[in-house]
Amino acid sequence: MKPHVTDDEWQSLWGDLQDAAYTALCAALPGLYLSPTPPYCCPMTLAIDKPGDLGEGRVCVDTDARATVEIGDILLPVLCTAVDEVFGESWFDEAEGPLIDQEPGRFHYDDESTGAEWVLKLGKETGKVLIECVPVPETAALLDAIARAREAQSAPAPSAGPGEAVTLPA
Repeated sequence: MKPHVTDDEWQSLWGDLQDAAYTALCAALPGLYLSPTPPYCCPMTLAIDKPGDLGEGRVCVDTDARATVEIGDILLPVLCTAVDEVFGESWFDEAEGPLIDQEPGRFHYDDESTGAEWVLKLGKETGKVLIECVPVPETAALLDAIARAREAQSAPAPSAGPGEAVTLPA
């Protein structure tokens, strides 16, 4: 009996999936770049080196097309805004209300449907996101939210002429 999909076809399709993951993650968080993969790590490793801006760390994609993210040194307002946008307020254990209003500490969420583990470490000025086994689309959603929150934070404040009201971004 001959298989319907040959090893060559499977490998080609797998390469397409890895390329799609790379494209999606780099589009979601500008500044990610392909970096050497340590022997003990996933087949694809992306790195970012923008401390105090979009963060510093890495994103790995495993053989099951799930991502592991370790990015630290993200400005706290950026990280909290992005996470609350993606998950909603009070989604993480230990959080009651918006993340920006929480005391520094560790917050986690275990996704029983995907097996993903999400951990946030919030400091006084910066935070860190550590996630494991997260599907690439969910990872891209969070990275995109981080990039958009950073862009919104660095946008110039609107100005108004005398007697005009100004609407500030949320």
